[in-house]
Amino acid sequence: MRLTLPATVLALLALACATGCGSGGPAAYPEPRQTVREHERALPGKNVRIGELTYTALALTTGVIAVAGSHADVMAKGRYVRVRLQIVNTGRDRHDVDPYKQRLVTTAGAVVAPSFDAMNTTRAPIPPVTLARDEVRAFDLWFDAPADAKVKALRVLGDASSSRLSEQLKAGRTGTADLPLTG
Repeated sequence: MRLTLPATVLALLALACATGCGSGGPAAYPEPRQTVREHERALPGKNVRIGELTYTALALTTGVIAVAGSHADVMAKGRYVRVRLQIVNTGRDRHDVDPYKQRLVTTAGAVVAPSFDAMNTTRAPIPPVTLARDEVRAFDLWFDAPADAKVKALRVLGDASSSRLSEQLKAGRTGTADLPLTG
């Protein structure tokens, strides 16, 4: 069977379209959907960037009176607050994050450190959490806040270093940012 010139052109166009025509840009991974856990509230997915790391507060749980693990049960002095945090490394270098240096900020302005007891009981990551190039990590941060406290933000302290020379030359990078936990 012999193809005519118009048929050959159409066949080549069909082949080209089958291998990427109309993709509209670079391919992307589908968002892995996670089921919201019992008593947890999904957050709107606002994020902040510090250096080459992007931080997103995924979910919030408030009013927890105790944490139970396979090896311990711990009562809160006030009420536990759990924040599900996702971190993405968009740089070429490894970056370290210390979960215990993150802070919960209340609407009254109080700043609360993570609860070592709750973090240990729930087997939270042990610092430093190292993120490799293009790595995504998510984990829970537990805070023992005053019982009547309303949460406002998660103050993240991250690695402000960058593998980009232009960012290395910028002055005034603080390495901290507030992620809103409302809305």
